[in-house]
Amino acid sequence: MSTRLSRSGLHIHSPLVHSSPLSAIAPCKIYLKEDFCQPSGSFKLRGISHFIKASADKIGSDPTTKGKKVVFCAASGGNAGNALSYAATQYGFESIVVIPLSTSEHMAKKLRENGSKVIVHGINFGEADAYLKEVVIPGLGDDCVAVYCHPYDHEDVWKGNSSLIDEVVKDLQEVGELDKLKGIVCSVGGGGLYNGVVMGLQRHGLFDVGVLSVETETCPTFQAAIDAGEPVALKSTSTIAGSLAATTISSKSLENYHTHKCKNILISDADTASACLEFVRDHSVVVEPACGASLATVYKGLLKEHENFFGGLKEDDIVIVVACGGYTVTLEALLKYKETYHL
Repeated sequence: MSTRLSRSGLHIHSPLVHSSPLSAIAPCKIYLKEDFCQPSGSFKLRGISHFIKASADKIGSDPTTKGKKVVFCAASGGNAGNALSYAATQYGFESIVVIPLSTSEHMAKKLRENGSKVIVHGINFGEADAYLKEVVIPGLGDDCVAVYCHPYDHEDVWKGNSSLIDEVVKDLQEVGELDKLKGIVCSVGGGGLYNGVVMGLQRHGLFDVGVLSVETETCPTFQAAIDAGEPVALKSTSTIAGSLAATTISSKSLENYHTHKCKNILISDADTASACLEFVRDHSVVVEPACGASLATVYKGLLKEHENFFGGLKEDDIVIVVACGGYTVTLEALLKYKETYHL
């Protein structure tokens, strides 16, 4: 097929839903941006599919690539790899995903079902990524155009993720409640979602809408950068929220922290797991701990604790929690968390 694509992405306009259970325990109205409804199961499809389209358009306009096979490549044992696998196949391209040994068979199977060639190498993302760039891509040959896709640190990924805010603005404008929006709560790992949220808010002139970023105490990648004044590499990224286990935050995230109304908070692994279980009870939806971290701000009373950050919160004010989704957890895993953390 042609490498000139007609759509900016494969994501759907996900539901923005008022949560009665969460609003009942919060100082304001809580809305959920339900990106667990995306075809790939998480918000990652927004940024990754936009990246693929932008890359394919550039390749399609380059005469030196005519007739060559385009292969999209990524290292990921989680939702970014799943999004790339899904999007590349939907657009008619081949894809290769290198996954570390720690990747669950559940996710490896999902990648293969989507149509990707899956290569297992390394004990973590860093080793898998190095193998992809140093061995796999150079070995594809001159008849291929290999496109490396970073899971979060690329402007096209942020642009795609910013579509989430476009939808929020549209939905709230339709019901005349955009002026009641006080904040966005989102989990942060490497910063791809966070950067997209800030980009979207600023594009719409919503500079007073605060962004409360959330990460786990066991993997404080963003907080370490904030404290140091620059991105730093964590020695350990052991956390229940594996999808947030980035060793470093993007430099753009630190820039956004200082140019937008932002606050970063830390959540324990136990509270993260507890929030996932409470969300199942309240909404009958299984979400992974990366999503649970943001939900925990409401379930554990932290939104009320930090309401001054939003300028105070009234009953009719709106705070949106990005329910980012994810395929890296099962109901069985959540039940194990219940035993592990005595919930």
